Amino acid sequence: MNLLYMNVLEDIRMVVICYAILLLAFIANVVFSLYFNISMCSEVFESRRLWHGVKKAAVVMIGTLFMVTAVDAAGILLTQYAVYINEEVHEFITTAMITATIGVAAWRYIKEAYRTFIRILNGSIHNHEQDEEG
Repeated sequence: MNLLYMNVLEDIRMVVICYAILLLAFIANVVFSLYFNISMCSEVFESRRLWHGVKKAAVVMIGTLFMVTAVDAAGILLTQYAVYINEEVHEFITTAMITATIGVAAWRYIKEAYRTFIRILNGSIHNHEQDEEG
């Protein structure tokens, strides 16, 4: 049980580092989007939209933490009671899952922030309507 506890703590440490990346990507997206939508597109600030984005980011973070803990615990318990999974394979599976879940979310925010950044630099609001439709 001590092994389970130590592995889960180590993975949570990795998740927290990945959360920092996700949070930076999310904040960049929010800052660029607020400026673009309010200053360039003359939209009215809606706290409801901001709150929705914050809730979505929180759900992603909490859900990821539970998934990582579940995969970690399952791998360790399966190794102890059913099938042998060596430490390297277990670490690879956990790292791949952390990267895939948090990485996909962070990449989405980074992509959107970059798109908005380019529109701000170009002074263009033409692609804004297309982005919201598609």
